[in-house]
Amino acid sequence: MKALGFTKYGDPEVFEELELPKPKASEKGVVIKVLAAGVNPYDGLLRSGAMQKMRPLEFPIVPGSDIVGEITEIGSKVKNYAVGDIVIGHPAIGGYSEYVATPSYNVVKKPKEMTIEEAAGLASVGITAYYALQVAKLKKGEKLIILGASGAVGSIAVQIAKEQGHKVIGVASSKNADYVSALGADHVFSYDRDDLSQVLHNKANVVLDMSFGGKGSAEGLHYVKRGGRYVSLTSLPENADEKKVKAIRMKRSKDMKDKEALGYLADLYRAHKLQLKTAEVLTFDLRGVIGAHQLIDKKQVAGKLILK
Repeated sequence: MKALGFTKYGDPEVFEELELPKPKASEKGVVIKVLAAGVNPYDGLLRSGAMQKMRPLEFPIVPGSDIVGEITEIGSKVKNYAVGDIVIGHPAIGGYSEYVATPSYNVVKKPKEMTIEEAAGLASVGITAYYALQVAKLKKGEKLIILGASGAVGSIAVQIAKEQGHKVIGVASSKNADYVSALGADHVFSYDRDDLSQVLHNKANVVLDMSFGGKGSAEGLHYVKRGGRYVSLTSLPENADEKKVKAIRMKRSKDMKDKEALGYLADLYRAHKLQLKTAEVLTFDLRGVIGAHQLIDKKQVAGKLILK
């Protein structure tokens, strides 16, 4: 089968078309013919070599943990799935391929109304948003501020939080303010237009920092009330202890199951309570994957990049 990967770390141009053996399904797994794959900032870190100490892998490396496709093979112990089902998958790696093998607990059936592009971009960001809110442990009546509210993770977090009945303040650029408001945020403020240090000072019980690279952490601590929580995907603010703010870096644990999160998100979509934004769709070939990674490296993408 064909796959898009690399045999050395470097710029997007290190990608090459590879010929690899077609995978087989394990007893509790499935094989999926990939129709489209999402491209994440993590894939860029993997390609650049930034993750090689934390996650040493043997070459060739084929990135990709967000896919949508058709099941072509099921394991002997797999229930509730059949050959021909169109599913959203969250494999650990290898999504930039014609076929991917993954445990059945990492997939969920795609809602019929959901487009291929939307489905391909859902898994990683949706699962992250879902469990970040669980880590935040919001209580009834508490106020939540989401930094990076227009991003791929933040936009889903806004919608989940509103569905769960929470008061949400979104922070985004002024060009994306209307988009965040349309997602259901109660108030939206722009870091390039509003004086956030004034309007958001001590306004939230919880801050969810989903800004790119955690760039909001230095300022974001000022938005949390004394005794509140600051949950970040990346960088944590300094001096959180002085304000008695609990600073938490979002990390996946074994009890955070893909199937639970994906099932919830699929149901939310079916209920017309989840909007998914696609930034750009590129061709699922060498030119497309290089172009997608060039865009990822620019760090200016709002929404998901999709290979189709």
